[in-house]
Amino acid sequence: MIVGRCGTGLVAALGMVVASVVAGAADVTVPWGTIESAGAELGRHVFRVKDLPADGSLVVPAGFPQIVRATLIEPDGASAAAGGPVDVPIEISPDASRIALVVPSREATAVAPVIAVETADVTTQFPDGRIVFAAPDATVVGDRAKLETHPGNARIGYWSNPADRVEWNRTATRWGAYEAVLTYSTASRDGTEIEVEVAGVKLPATLPSTGSWYRYRTLPLGRVVLPAAGPQPVVVRCTKSVGGAVMNLKAVSLLPACEGTPPTQAEDGTILLHGRDATVLGTTLRWEPAEKKQTLGFWTRATDRARWTFTVRQPGSFDVEVLQGCGTGQGGSTMTIACDGDRAEPPPAIAFTVEETGHFQNFQPRVVGRVQLAAAGAHTLVVGPEKIAKGAACDIRQIRLVPVQR
Repeated sequence: MIVGRCGTGLVAALGMVVASVVAGAADVTVPWGTIESAGAELGRHVFRVKDLPADGSLVVPAGFPQIVRATLIEPDGASAAAGGPVDVPIEISPDASRIALVVPSREATAVAPVIAVETADVTTQFPDGRIVFAAPDATVVGDRAKLETHPGNARIGYWSNPADRVEWNRTATRWGAYEAVLTYSTASRDGTEIEVEVAGVKLPATLPSTGSWYRYRTLPLGRVVLPAAGPQPVVVRCTKSVGGAVMNLKAVSLLPACEGTPPTQAEDGTILLHGRDATVLGTTLRWEPAEKKQTLGFWTRATDRARWTFTVRQPGSFDVEVLQGCGTGQGGSTMTIACDGDRAEPPPAIAFTVEETGHFQNFQPRVVGRVQLAAAGAHTLVVGPEKIAKGAACDIRQIRLVPVQR
């Protein structure tokens, strides 16, 4: 039996040169549109299509980081389908000299396509809380499966022995809820069964064929809750193989998920955004479920955010009331609340200064501003620090949107 481990030093061997497109600089113009990049360290990019090629293939520039997930979104940031994000396949030539995203035809899209693209060359925990377990630094246990590398296409291939398995062990800096997603390809027929174990939780899945060993897709695996910060073992096993090989495995991603239930506006018009129903986007912020806390805490990084997606039944103007706590000597941080910030014309953001309350769990309500929600339906609210004055910004148990009486 062979036990192989592929280290991060293999990135250079992959020929991954960080191009200007991922340097966080200006947008890059390509034949089919533009690429907006937050930077390689954030692993997020937006492809805005202006001229969709006839075959739907968006060829990415040479040197672009390894794509692990691409989803179709609308210009206002909403999902392109009621059932959730629409997967955009990643098509790679055998020598990886051509890498493209294959999007729906013009007839299948009501507007010019906008695609959210996530990248990771090696296993990484990103500032927004995503954890990507990437092929280059996996441990392969078995006698057939092994790492294959081309620039932009590192994967565990040659997985012809179903008894082989793939493992990672990455330290996560916070506990919480995540959605697990697999990035893979297979030319075998539908029906291979796998099991992805994350922190002791087993997530079974049946692999649909992607149509080619060179066409990668993402497959949602289900929800998992990491019970504590620290090492998080991930194991991928085959439990039933229906073809000559299990799959080409590119990555397993853990995406921050709603800790509870997305809120809906109450009959009296108020909208309660409790911390237990937020999605935590960060590396230290977390939902603390202990009875004496019941709060979003550990707000020690200015990049950490909490996001709620909620349903409005009766649109209008709302006072924004924050139930906030802050320890003695820790006040003065600046927080920002933004509603529908990913839409074309979002309401103005609200900024407020954190006030001391004597203890982080001594919560006091404050009305910090007003927001106009003009339409019924789904909306988002994101809160996070612009500046942390001392050790931690604050604890927030809940935010209430209270309708303004006319």
